[in-house]
Amino acid sequence: MAYVPKHLADVFISYCHDDDFAWIERFKLELESALARKLRARTRPEIFFDAEDLRVGRLIDTDIPACLRATGFFLAIISRRYNNSTYCRQKELAGFLRHHPPESGRLIQVWSDRSAALPLPGALAIEFANGKGVLRPGTSEYDEAMRRVCEPIVSELDKLYAESKMIFLAWSDDPELEKERERLQSELEGRGLRVYPEVIASYEGDIRLRDALQESSASVHFLGAGAEDFEQKQLQLAVQVGRPCVVASHNRAEIRVGPPGSPAPIYLSQGNPTIAIANAIDALMGRGKRGDRDSQPALGKTGLFLVFKPDKDSTLGLQLRQQIVNRGPFEVIVPGDGSAGSRYDELPRAKAAVLCWGRAERTWFESEREALHTAIVGRELYDLPRALFLKPPAGGSEADLGEADRILHSQDELNGFLDKVQGAAS
Repeated sequence: MAYVPKHLADVFISYCHDDDFAWIERFKLELESALARKLRARTRPEIFFDAEDLRVGRLIDTDIPACLRATGFFLAIISRRYNNSTYCRQKELAGFLRHHPPESGRLIQVWSDRSAALPLPGALAIEFANGKGVLRPGTSEYDEAMRRVCEPIVSELDKLYAESKMIFLAWSDDPELEKERERLQSELEGRGLRVYPEVIASYEGDIRLRDALQESSASVHFLGAGAEDFEQKQLQLAVQVGRPCVVASHNRAEIRVGPPGSPAPIYLSQGNPTIAIANAIDALMGRGKRGDRDSQPALGKTGLFLVFKPDKDSTLGLQLRQQIVNRGPFEVIVPGDGSAGSRYDELPRAKAAVLCWGRAERTWFESEREALHTAIVGRELYDLPRALFLKPPAGGSEADLGEADRILHSQDELNGFLDKVQGAAS
């Protein structure tokens, strides 16, 4: 699922297959990680990368044009080979420009070869090469170039995301509550969210009200001291529809709440209720501060902690991540940055953990396995199921792995492990 609901992909990476694939794959992984950190909502961005996204039985000439019509940004990795590729230039780049002209700002030329001419000199181009050749990941020059790539993407995708969401603000006959509704509407629109645009009166039937609630991502209900019939009906239908609800009440001991996933009622006579309600909506939409949004579990999904070494096992890790997501509903959680201890701060959210070992050094594997064990013990997660997905390099040994972990060697074995985890979570 793309970050922007109407997109098939948020970013389309166009590259020549004869270029340095390892560098391009690493670029894709770094970009995906950076966008996931910087975008406001919890939904991970969808990056179309044909090494992963074109499956057996799918038609390139059908899938790629469809994706180009419904993608947010097009990243062309420019090299001399790219410029000589009829498919890259005529099928992909020209196909994107038919729907999104250069002045749209959605084309970024990733200049990985300074000897190559830019196809569109007037469009945004970011150098990933210097006099010594292509920039290497982990250098300050590379990080600065990646920052310049991410900034326009994050800004535009967050804007499109906000425009795709709509909030239903319930009506009340109480003049004071109606003033609070008007204040909240101004605050939400100032934050880039849309409020359901049409008025629905108390005399109208339930069908129109239900349709409005189903079109909206969440709703806010203002409740007075008494039990007004229309206030009650709007909340009851919202609960039936199942969308998250924010209840704002004059009753400090309010017991009426929304369906599962809704926050606790907000007391209208304390602090600044407009900001409190708007912040609750941001949290429901996954648009809060980074720490706030990451602390909330993905509703209806089973968390699975996935560990692999990006610079050695990015292909294996991304394949397994996609398999886990496709097997769903799973939320894939990856280690954060920093020390071994802090990198596992999100482990309590997970229902299982999988550690991958492919091309990485055995010393890394043993160190990471010890870090996972330490995190489990330190957080008292003794019943957390864990598995080792092993494709060790030639000469690698699986001896002395112990009996605490389940050993997996194939995608079928991983599916069996996921089935057990999902069953236990249910």
